[in-house]
Formats: sequence, C-alpha cells, structure tokens
Amino acid sequence: MDKNIQNENLSPDLFQVVGPKSSESEKIERKSLTFWQDARHRLFKNKGAIAGLIVIVIFILMAIFGPMVSGYTFKEQDLGKSKLPPRVQGLENISWLPFDGTDKNGVNLYETKGYEDTYHWFGTDDLGRDQFTRIWYGARISLYIALLAAVIEFFIGVVYGGVSGFFGGRVDAVMQRIIEVLVGIPYLIVVILMIMIFDKPGVLSITLAMVVTGWIGMARMVRGQFLKLRDQEYVLASKTLGATNTSLIFRHLLPNTLGPIIVTSMFTIPGAIFTEAFLSFIGLGIAAPEASLGSLVNEGFRYLRSFPYLLIIPALTISVLILSFNLLADGLRDALDPKMRK
Repeated sequence: MDKNIQNENLSPDLFQVVGPKSSESEKIERKSLTFWQDARHRLFKNKGAIAGLIVIVIFILMAIFGPMVSGYTFKEQDLGKSKLPPRVQGLENISWLPFDGTDKNGVNLYETKGYEDTYHWFGTDDLGRDQFTRIWYGARISLYIALLAAVIEFFIGVVYGGVSGFFGGRVDAVMQRIIEVLVGIPYLIVVILMIMIFDKPGVLSITLAMVVTGWIGMARMVRGQFLKLRDQEYVLASKTLGATNTSLIFRHLLPNTLGPIIVTSMFTIPGAIFTEAFLSFIGLGIAAPEASLGSLVNEGFRYLRSFPYLLIIPALTISVLILSFNLLADGLRDALDPKMRK
C-alpha cells in the first residue's frame, strides 16, 4: 500500500481520523462544580432573583441610613407643616412630576404656609411629621420583624421538626399531636392574647405570637425531609459503621435539608412583612408614636381622597418589598432544586 501511495504522490498526512480520538472520549469538558457553586451560578443567571436581591439591599441600606438623611426624627411634630405634599430639590420645577409641593388644586402649600426653603421628599402627615423619615423607619421595623420571624422559624422549627422526624415512633406521634393543637389556635387570637398580657400592641406582642405558632410550617417540612432521608443507603451505612445520632444529623441529614430550609425561610419573610402590615392596619401592630409600614398605610387610608400620597407611598413600599423577597425566594427555590437544572 505504501508503494501505491508513493506512486500516486499521496502523503499519509492526508488521511486523518474523523471524529473524537479515543484518548479524548472520557475527557470532561465542563468544570466540575459543587452543589452550592452550581446553585450560585444558576441563581445569578436568574434576572428576576437578582433584581429582587438588588432592591432588597437598597431597602436595607435605606432602612438603616434613610432616617439619618432627612434631618428629621420619626416623631418630630410641627403642626404648621401638617399635610405638606412631597417636594424634592431639583425636581420641583418639573411640572409633570408630583414633587413640586402643590396639592390637588395646584396650590403650592409650602409657599402658602411660609416654608419656601423647606423640602419634605415624601411630604408630611397630619401632625407635620416627615413621611420620608417615617417610611424608612417603618421599613426598619417591618424588616426587623420579618427577619426575626425567619430566625425563630429556623431555630425552633428545624430543631423541633428534626427531632420528630429523626426519632419517629412514639416521640414523633406525641410531637405531632402538639403541633396539631397549636395549628388549631388562630394567629390573630394569639396576638390579641399577648396584647392583653402586655397592655399595648407592639413588637414584643408580635414576636411572642410568632414564637408560639410561627415555626409550625418549618417543623413539618423538616420532619418530612428527615423521614425521607433517614432510610437512605448512605445514612444506614454510616449508622452501621457506628456513627452517633449527632453525627448522622449534622453530617448527613441536616446538610441535605438546607436547600428546602433556606427556601422556606425566604418565603417566610414576605409573609411576616404582610402579617405585620395587616396587624398594624387593624390597630393590633405597632403603637404610636412608633411607625411601621402597616401603621402608615392605616393613617394614610383616612386621607385617600384629599392627600393620596399618604397612602400610595407606604403601600408601594410594602408591595415592592414583598415582591422583591418573593422574586428572590423563587430564584433560590429554582437554584437549589436539582430537578430544575436544564
């Protein structure tokens, strides 16, 4: 054959193997990633979740530093400035923006009341308190209660559900009967009971109500995960090799349950924000002169027709905050669920 190739003046280099070489058949083209690295990569690819995360960071920063920017305190009153419309430096001369300090009749109340050099970015309420300061102070209270609800649910719910699911049997039966009793107690009744004990509504009564019933959903979820994982082969193998109960829980069961725990906690936060806003709206939440987003909506609802900004601005703040947490929670659920991998 070599003689024929030479006679035809054909080089052996012209003949190449088509397709992948045998040495490259098992080569890994993609970089190996851990579960958490892959989850982070998929989370960052979710534009909705990233947008929600950015908004949440902005809200947290404004809740911390916003009340310091305006120069007013959340309870500082000036009846001469009562119900002033929003007015922002640099935007007051743009007629189509609602930040020029005029009311619905086109009257500039700042000039009428003699406050030409005064600016209230979100206006003032009926007692002359700065709404910008009160809204971000209220956001601070709402975020505090929401994060506290997530922490309570995480610690109490995970411990209670983990013990119930891991030991099972009679222990599980007794613990689940206790949960069924607590589920039968309406949350609103617990809040009212705490208010009667402490004589006034506030953060403490809402917190204690969450301690009583706020962790039940997490406990049930963790119990179900532990019941499913404790009979897996790797858990049984570790138990056969002499692993203790503590080792089985913290090295095998709990790490494999962290994904659902994080997702459940993230969905708890917007629910707690809405619950606090609802309680404050009906008068069972934060008491005056403290401010929360729900109490601000309650105050603004009375002036919806004449001063709509008192209702619209805090209502939009609650809506955007809850939507952002829901978007982030959806993104985390998709990122931490291997079934959602494309």
